[in-house]
Amino acid sequence: MANGKWTKKELLSRPVEHIDITAFDARPIIDSYREMAYSSRTLAHAADIYSMMLKDKDCAVILTLAGSLISAGLKKAIITLIENNMVDAIVSTGANIVDQDFFEGLGFKHYIAPGSPEAPPVDDMTLRNWMIDRIYDTYIDEDDLRACDAATHEVFNQFEPGAYSSREFIEAMGAFLANNSKYAKNESIVKTCYQKRVPIFVPAFSDCSAGFGIVLQQTEAIEQGRGLVAFDSGKDFRELTDIKLACKDTGLLMMGGGVPKNFAQDIVVAAELLNERKGGKARGDI
Repeated sequence: MANGKWTKKELLSRPVEHIDITAFDARPIIDSYREMAYSSRTLAHAADIYSMMLKDKDCAVILTLAGSLISAGLKKAIITLIENNMVDAIVSTGANIVDQDFFEGLGFKHYIAPGSPEAPPVDDMTLRNWMIDRIYDTYIDEDDLRACDAATHEVFNQFEPGAYSSREFIEAMGAFLANNSKYAKNESIVKTCYQKRVPIFVPAFSDCSAGFGIVLQQTEAIEQGRGLVAFDSGKDFRELTDIKLACKDTGLLMMGGGVPKNFAQDIVVAAELLNERKGGKARGDI
């Protein structure tokens, strides 16, 4: 900091570090919560339910992600769950999967803002002039986000004209990272799910960098007289419902609420409707 003023390089100098949940044993503290009250006891009970899901070989675990989780440092924790077969499908916001995880899979970082979260030392207008985006007390280089937009555009251009589920697009994004030597060593939820064959669904796929990528693809296609590539949210719902129908039991591990939580819960009703249509019985609640 020179003359009491930060430079852009200094503001983007401390990357957020992702927690490694294999580096410690959290079970003793979770166990101690069982005889406490309020959220502590509830958390211990939730851990027991998740343990039951994992022990039940007939139960498929659906992880839902909402809130700014990856920028907060939880990417490595989620990757650990996937690598250890503790998650069978993911429903997420687009920000977590594209703007934050795929973004980091491309080699970009989130940065710790100097000062306290309540009083960042740099005002937002200055950040705007420097092309720095802020998520609470975390910074992102807008130029890096634009590169992420361009990468999604490149992935979408690989598709023939038509409507596809977000799962199909995200699988292609995982392949893009895994099969490119420039990105293959970078840690990424999208890449790990591609390698482990774990489907990811993003119901509101336009609400992230994927939206910018699809706008670019469709604008160019219209100008060139080509067919459009589009998101099919109905196909997302049907594909996730098919997972519910194919499994004896399903369980939800929810991090945050919002659209991912509602979307995952609604497959129970969709499964019942499809079963009734075929003359069968409902499989019960998640």
